[in-house]
Amino acid sequence: MTQAYTILLDSLRMLRASKLFWVSLWISAVVAVAYASIGFNDKGMTVMFGLWDFEIEIMRKGTAESQAFYTLIFTDVIVRFWLGWASLVLALISTCSIFPQFLQTGSVELAISKPVTRARLFLLKYIGGLLFVAVQTLLFTIVCFIALGVRCSEWNLSVFWAVPVVTFSFSLIYCIGVFVGVWSRSTIFALFASLLFWLMTLIVQWVDDFTYKMGYTIPEMGVNIDMRTGQVSDGTEDAGAGFRKFHQKIQPLVTIMPKTRETILSLKRLIVFEERDSMLAGVDLGSVFAGGEMDTNAKEAMKKYDLRYSWFSIVGTSLIFELVVLGGAMLLFSRRDY
Repeated sequence: MTQAYTILLDSLRMLRASKLFWVSLWISAVVAVAYASIGFNDKGMTVMFGLWDFEIEIMRKGTAESQAFYTLIFTDVIVRFWLGWASLVLALISTCSIFPQFLQTGSVELAISKPVTRARLFLLKYIGGLLFVAVQTLLFTIVCFIALGVRCSEWNLSVFWAVPVVTFSFSLIYCIGVFVGVWSRSTIFALFASLLFWLMTLIVQWVDDFTYKMGYTIPEMGVNIDMRTGQVSDGTEDAGAGFRKFHQKIQPLVTIMPKTRETILSLKRLIVFEERDSMLAGVDLGSVFAGGEMDTNAKEAMKKYDLRYSWFSIVGTSLIFELVVLGGAMLLFSRRDY
């Protein structure tokens, strides 16, 4: 137990010594303060602690819609684009050097000479790399938790689901960097491979998302889109048959690949606001800002789109992928002569 604690503490100290750790932490602080600066008054929404205000009737102070909308900003914008994208890039740049540096001559020999099995040593170093994202996300979420409590009078502990979800999403890409780092002992190669693989997974998920919307969601809304002219019209004609066929063809590829994007988006299911959840179900931020409401068919279609994948489809298959990659990396680490 003492050896494990020492290895994890060493990983945390190394991350604290990284300049990118502090850069990412400061940017997180700025984003968190910007989120906390959003408020509501008798007219609508305010930004930057009242510096700007927007007259939106349903966003008035004390309304259930304003409270649900404040949560949407957290799950749909901040988590999705900062915690689920920008901060993970900084984390990859910082952590992809952990194993290549650890495997340098003079470092790994000292570590494996201690009474710790190679498999355990590998897992502890891997967990140490995940601490970068876990610590950053935890500190960020604490600020957002306080902001939600002050602005909405709702001290909702479910927002802390962001910590394990974002960390798990990062681990799905980090495991590739670890595998390549153990195999090549090159930080640059490990970083390039993990970023390239991440881009590939995003492209697959974007195509899956687009074809599903065009093949299922849009027709269920009662809307037809002419792909040749771009014209949008109402009607019962089904124009999504081709997209549905393509969507079905790429499902085997979608199944075996890790779902980083869908994992982040699953936070909308986990952050629960009881009765207010149904008010903005299937509603995007654009329609809220426009001050309009989606009809019942459109809301149901969007809700079905949000829930189209089960938890096993998102987390289970992604975890299987990660375990396979980590197993291969651990095997390389355990059998290599140092």
